[in-house]
Amino acid sequence: MKKKSHVQFSEAENRPRDIPASEPVDRHRFLKQVTGVFAVSLLCSGVVLTQGNSPREDSDNSPTQLRQFIGGQVGGIRKLMVPDDAHLPQARLPDGTLTSDPRFQTTEAKRYLGKLLFFDPERTARIIPEFGGVLATSQTGSCGSCHLGEVAGKSGTLLNMNVGGEGRGYTDAAGNFIPRRRARVDILPRLRDTPLFPGDALVDELPTLTDVYQLAVGNPGRFRKLPPPGLLLRTGRLDALDSVARNVPNMVGVAFNNRQLLGGFAGEPDASSGALNPFEFPAQENVAQLLLDAHRMQDFESAELQEIPAFVKLFREAFPEEAAQADAARNLNLLINDTTVLRATASFMRTLVTRNTPFDNFLAGDNHALTVGQRRGSKLFFTAATNGGAGCFSCHAGPMLNKQVNDPDVTGTGQFVEENFFNLGLSDHPLQALNRLARNDPNFIDDGRREITGRDSAAFKFRAPTMRQLNGSRFFFHNGSFTNLRDVVQYFNAGVPQNAVTGAASTLTPRFTNPRGPGFPRGLGLSDREVDDITDFLENALYDPAFVKLAPNSTTRTMQPNARDLIYSVYRPDLAALGAIDGFMPSGLPISNNDPLSRRDAGLEFLDVTSQARTQLTSSTSTERGRQDVYKITNTNSSTVIDTHLLIIVQGLASQFQLENASGTTSNGAPYIRVFLSDGVLLAGQSITQTLTFTRREPVKAEGEGQEGRRVPVTGYSLHLLSGQGNP
Repeated sequence: MKKKSHVQFSEAENRPRDIPASEPVDRHRFLKQVTGVFAVSLLCSGVVLTQGNSPREDSDNSPTQLRQFIGGQVGGIRKLMVPDDAHLPQARLPDGTLTSDPRFQTTEAKRYLGKLLFFDPERTARIIPEFGGVLATSQTGSCGSCHLGEVAGKSGTLLNMNVGGEGRGYTDAAGNFIPRRRARVDILPRLRDTPLFPGDALVDELPTLTDVYQLAVGNPGRFRKLPPPGLLLRTGRLDALDSVARNVPNMVGVAFNNRQLLGGFAGEPDASSGALNPFEFPAQENVAQLLLDAHRMQDFESAELQEIPAFVKLFREAFPEEAAQADAARNLNLLINDTTVLRATASFMRTLVTRNTPFDNFLAGDNHALTVGQRRGSKLFFTAATNGGAGCFSCHAGPMLNKQVNDPDVTGTGQFVEENFFNLGLSDHPLQALNRLARNDPNFIDDGRREITGRDSAAFKFRAPTMRQLNGSRFFFHNGSFTNLRDVVQYFNAGVPQNAVTGAASTLTPRFTNPRGPGFPRGLGLSDREVDDITDFLENALYDPAFVKLAPNSTTRTMQPNARDLIYSVYRPDLAALGAIDGFMPSGLPISNNDPLSRRDAGLEFLDVTSQARTQLTSSTSTERGRQDVYKITNTNSSTVIDTHLLIIVQGLASQFQLENASGTTSNGAPYIRVFLSDGVLLAGQSITQTLTFTRREPVKAEGEGQEGRRVPVTGYSLHLLSGQGNP
């Protein structure tokens, strides 16, 4: 559909006097020395322990005592509290300096414009055939293609694709949203016959943010550095499929980190060997700038946006000074351009926070916000590994649980920038196989932070992410190799590297391998119940549903456009008067994606698959009130799946009968059954079985009561099959 229309205690204070502060503490030996056979009050946490108990084993902590303990660990509870929008972190320059530059100030007009820009496919218009681009993919994706609010601004899929991809996700029978996006094999050129990685659709040449020059393979910052890398031969920013060779990072808390992307590419001073920040922008503006280029928008989006009256008005409201300059010069380019777009987008990203999780409510004084298990999990989270806990807070502190606990600034600046990057011994993301092919180097491994800084001391390090909104994130770490949060906790509990090369590197952090200190076994040594408790805390106590679905009374905003954003006729009649259509982006395109599968996912259109499927009546049983017909439905197409939901529409049913197990009726009044396909697809040659239960609309009359009382056979109907969500 295209438009034209507290007290802080140091660790040393918790040690027996005869144990040097430099030595790790065995928690059982510690308690035995301190208590003997008597009960003791452990003042650092306010918890009364009996002989043999430890802080992590005590399940009787009161909420008040737990808050006091957590506050003591982090320097005060307030250091974990999320500020309101007016007090979110201000923009910082790459060196950590606060800036009052009005270009980087957040206003409501800029935030609202940035949100709509983020999710409007209108902008992805830079498709260049000379670099392998396929014109049919133009304006089919957006920033929202890989940043879904349902999964904390991540993609929720292992393979991440913008233009050149199709689909957004589907719901299962229980109402769960399952992200799903795949390559457009129907229109993209086939490049290989042999897959390079699991799920290889054979149509991807290079990952986004990879460039190939005559003399070098690197990121987009490489061409600015010495020695000159030679002519640009090809680039992952301009080939047919816009893919990402790392897991998409969580978008929650963007304002709280002055290095964005998992290697810290955005916000890095331009002087760094792999940086690309020529205007020395703050991290949020820099990441918006980088991704304009990476995701097929830069230099092409402005002309498209200038054709949309609603967007023109929104730019005027967000940038009044630029609007005045544009009017004076009669040049709309002075108002709507890549720079104003990235500034609005950065403003939106800075406001992406959650502040109404159960943990937030607990910190604010709600003693019932956390379950007993979640309180145990939080205690472990905020207890040092050397004291028998998990020590998570040492890397995940601050309001967004994404920075060093001793960092005086919430955004991780100055000397603490590099402290937020870690080598955890992980393997590569599958798409790095494309980089190995381009480099002709089968041993290449994504070296993370070193790509940006050029320092060997940064090899294989990646940024510590926020711990907020992990429930539903589906894929974890930069390589996406874990799909279960409990497995992530268990990985830290074991402390055994996943990859032999990264695990043998000098940069491997002992916080992962030996968090309890030298002389102790690897890992944390937690019990299964403790792993469960930490998982419960991370998964449920740090999750805010208002980030996903509009909650009018919540101070957390949804990431994705909601009814207040898009029902223009009610909330923005001025935009409706300019042609904005309720439920759609200002351009008239759907939210996030505009490919056919995504439109089916959104319930905007349906695909007729009647001819693609073989429908076979396998049994028919008469009943007192009607009949049950059982059908076997098989996908007979050898190369195309039937996906999303399969809608079985019964046409021509006699008026005396009804489809008792119907899911609903079409706009024409025909009953249909919605089949939730397993894994969202019916593969080639795969079959499903579906029962249709027909009953009479009126009671059956006794024998001899007239012609109308005779049984009427259920005949004459036909089945019509559609693929799509929503109501047909």
